[in-house]
Amino acid sequence: MSSKIEHEVNVYIKVRKNIILILNDAGSCERFLSKPNNNRVPSMYQLLEDHDGYDKRDWGYYITPKLILRATPKQLTNYSTAIDLLLMIDESISDDPLLMRKILWLRATRNSYTAIGKYLIYHRTTIKRMYNNILDKLANKIIKESIDIYDKKFTY
Repeated sequence: MSSKIEHEVNVYIKVRKNIILILNDAGSCERFLSKPNNNRVPSMYQLLEDHDGYDKRDWGYYITPKLILRATPKQLTNYSTAIDLLLMIDESISDDPLLMRKILWLRATRNSYTAIGKYLIYHRTTIKRMYNNILDKLANKIIKESIDIYDKKFTY
């Protein structure tokens, strides 16, 4: 009997931990996604090059290449999985699913409980309790309804 309970607890812990990992990976992936840019607006160095008195051989002229970080394919996969996980939060889990999605996503993007609380006008302990409750309910919903679907995506 205890082995069945231990198995259920281990599955629950595994699912909850993987939800947190997927959301954190997706939050960091969002930082690496390319931003839209306007190619018609020249940068300052392009304007200076067009000017007649400034040459690349002049003293003090330099253009350092920007370090461009891009998301890995695993992060992009976790990004799409995180969207699916956030969409699983509905009225059956919470009275206000939009607020719970915001809390999960803000926490995934490395915001502190205090910053989230100030943004949403709640106390930090209330936000932490809401975050833990929604993670518990989401993990239980995944275990009850669709663990076979997400089991492949939870393997790390």
